[in-house]
Amino acid sequence: MTHWLFSLIMAVALLSPLSTPQSSSAEPQRVRAKIGVQIKSGERVFSAKSREILKPDDLLRIFVHPEIKSFIYVIHDDQQTVLLLNATEQKQNVSTLALPSLQEFYQADRNHPIEQITIIISPQEIPELSAMVDADISPAKWREIEQRLSVMSRIDLTTENETPFTIAGNVRGPGRGPGRGATQDMGFINDLKIFSGNGLLVKKYEFQIKK
Repeated sequence: MTHWLFSLIMAVALLSPLSTPQSSSAEPQRVRAKIGVQIKSGERVFSAKSREILKPDDLLRIFVHPEIKSFIYVIHDDQQTVLLLNATEQKQNVSTLALPSLQEFYQADRNHPIEQITIIISPQEIPELSAMVDADISPAKWREIEQRLSVMSRIDLTTENETPFTIAGNVRGPGRGPGRGATQDMGFINDLKIFSGNGLLVKKYEFQIKK
C-alpha cells in the first residue's frame, strides 16, 4: 500500500478476526498496558517519546502488552488518510503484541511531514473502531472519535503511582504464534513504560519527518 506513511519491509501482517462483544461493567475499570515504539535509525535503536523527530526511511516497531485480556486497536493518521493497522483481541494475557512483527518494521515516508499512531486498549470491543476494518473514515471523523475516547479515558495521574506488572510469555504478531527474534528484543520489551486509562487506554505518538 502506498497511501500511508509506513510501508512494510517484508510482508504486511494480516488482521485477526474480532471476537464477540463483551458486556460492559457498571464501573469503569483501570486499564493498564506496557506500550512502546522502537525506532531504528541507522545503527541506533531507541524508544520513541510521545513526540519524536524522524529521518526519512527510519524504521519503527510497535509493542503492546495489556495487563488483562483486551481489544487492541492501532490507528495511523498521516493527516490525509486514516488506516487501521491492527484490530485484534489479545486473548492471552501473558503475550506481547509486536507490530508489524518481530521480523518486520514500518518505514518512515518522506512524503508526509506529520504522522500519528494512536494505540487504544479496551476490555470490550469498540464497534466504531472495529468497523474501520471494512470501511475507511476521514481524518476529521477519526479525530472526533479519538478526542472523545481520550476524554473518556482520562484519569488523575497525580493520585497514585503505577504498580509494576511483569511481562512474561510470548511476543506475537497479529494473528500469529510466537515470533522469532523475541530474545534480542526482550531488553526493550522489559523496559516498556506502563500507561493507564479509565475504562479504556488511549496512547498517541506523533512523528515529524525531517527531510
